[in-house]
Amino acid sequence: MSVNPYETKENKLHWLAEVTRRQFIAIIGTLVSLGALLFGGFESLKFLFPNSTSDPPLRFIVPIDPTSVTVDNPYMDYQHRVGIIRDDGGFYCVQLVCTHLGCTPNYYSNCVTNTPVLPATAESHGERTPAERIPNGWICPCHGSRYFIDSTNFYGPAPRPMDWVNIEFTPDKKQFIVDRSNIVVYRNPGQVTPPLWRIDPTTGVWNGKVL
Repeated sequence: MSVNPYETKENKLHWLAEVTRRQFIAIIGTLVSLGALLFGGFESLKFLFPNSTSDPPLRFIVPIDPTSVTVDNPYMDYQHRVGIIRDDGGFYCVQLVCTHLGCTPNYYSNCVTNTPVLPATAESHGERTPAERIPNGWICPCHGSRYFIDSTNFYGPAPRPMDWVNIEFTPDKKQFIVDRSNIVVYRNPGQVTPPLWRIDPTTGVWNGKVL
């Protein structure tokens, strides 16, 4: 005599034979509802306890003595992706984000090496006396875009200059405050006019000039 396998207690699937279509739909609906409830509860908990971010803050204090930044010695902060430059017009801060694909360009004392651009062209950028001029600037390690010291692009795929962000002194004038959320110089493709924005090295006051 043959035995129906679904009727044996040993078979763990015997109950499936007894489930109707309506019961099966009800079971699936219940599981979906429970899943949605659990997911919603988890997302609610994430809202109550937001994750901390490892991204550097947009506004921060630069822990250096402003007098250490000179015409031939800019300050590079690659963690926050900014470069603080001093020339005869004052201080300005370049946001080190390549306008091609967003990589972080590195500072070089000679940014025209192996390009058709003459060193004198790079030396003429920024407000510097002839004795102070060097062909310094930035080179992007990703695709070779190059920028003069005033962030003007001149070589490679970068479509426009890098931006300048706001910089000021702390109240005691012993450190800098940089605000990357406040772009003070933005130039479009083909706009190579040297920016005039600076803060005074003595008073820390903006000179009131734009491009």
